[in-house]
Amino acid sequence: MKITFNDATELIIQSASTRPDGSLLIKTISDTEENLKTIFQDGMKTKKMIIKERESTIGTYENYTELEGIMRYTAGILGVVLHKVGKSQLERIDALEVTTDDIVLMMADLIGGQE
Repeated sequence: MKITFNDATELIIQSASTRPDGSLLIKTISDTEENLKTIFQDGMKTKKMIIKERESTIGTYENYTELEGIMRYTAGILGVVLHKVGKSQLERIDALEVTTDDIVLMMADLIGGQE
């Protein structure tokens, strides 16, 4: 399985999948942690990534340009976690807090208007 980046460079990978929090997890054993960090910090390179296995397209991932981190698994597997711009966990929590505050204010207005 391989990933083809927006700039046409390629990387051999073991898997690529989206996680429940919306992030993208790419697992590989074909490069060093330092090289992976360099590759995945390049927003233009990761703007569009195409996953292929035996020349069949498995998936296309766009706008996953924010590197969250690199995890080490057993047997030398490295996992790269990426987020879409504005979709990291902290940004999503902040957006929910603002929405919750707005709802509380609307409810207070509704309750206050019934008197």
